[in-house]
Amino acid sequence: MGRRGGDKIFQIKKQNKKELKRKKENRKIRAKIIIACEDSVSAPAYFQMIIDKLKKEKNISPYSIVIVPHDGKTHPTGILDNLKSFKENGLSYKDFDERWIVIDRDINYKGGGHTAEDFNNAFIKAKQSKVKIAYANDSFELWYLLHFEYRTTAIMRDEIIKKVIYYLKNSDENTFRFLNEDNFKTAKYNQQIFKILEDLQLTAIQNATRLLEIYNSHNPEKDNPSTNIYELIEMLNSLEGEK
Repeated sequence: MGRRGGDKIFQIKKQNKKELKRKKENRKIRAKIIIACEDSVSAPAYFQMIIDKLKKEKNISPYSIVIVPHDGKTHPTGILDNLKSFKENGLSYKDFDERWIVIDRDINYKGGGHTAEDFNNAFIKAKQSKVKIAYANDSFELWYLLHFEYRTTAIMRDEIIKKVIYYLKNSDENTFRFLNEDNFKTAKYNQQIFKILEDLQLTAIQNATRLLEIYNSHNPEKDNPSTNIYELIEMLNSLEGEK
């Protein structure tokens, strides 16, 4: 074989190596966002429905966004540990461009909740691990409430859920006729709640950002009510389909 034929084979092999490298890099890029939630029902179901919609409408790949399976831990630093222990399909949490935990302040109340120390330690340790935090003070359901009203006075988890139920029943009396505090977090109602909230998402983002602006020196552990969950929502909404 002449020199010209040998050069051609060399170029083909070189191109094949470049193509293989490009495919490997693309597989790495697929791992975009990983999320671990404190709540075992409401928060994961809410984010999963956003993700399912993104996959359908924007052609996001199956491993672009991952919600870490709940492992029973409910305290903020435990949720961070759960995220960091993730290993699946050859990926660890470090392989993701964006790493998030979703936690509540959930002040000690009626024998439950978290300590201020654990909540604050989650922020310190997350920063060290380059993990971002989407939090709510007092609970994740505050994000739901902000879809319906702008509120600046302190409110606890039980009252938040009661108010959300009130608004949901006013929005769709037939669907939420039997909704109460006992079945609020069941799978039966998750999809219906999401459908109502979806149309009011912009209102919730506006209310949440406006709420944070009232605090001169914002302290997530002390400032009730407050939440930055909208930052994670906006991150998800900004994703584009993969080419």
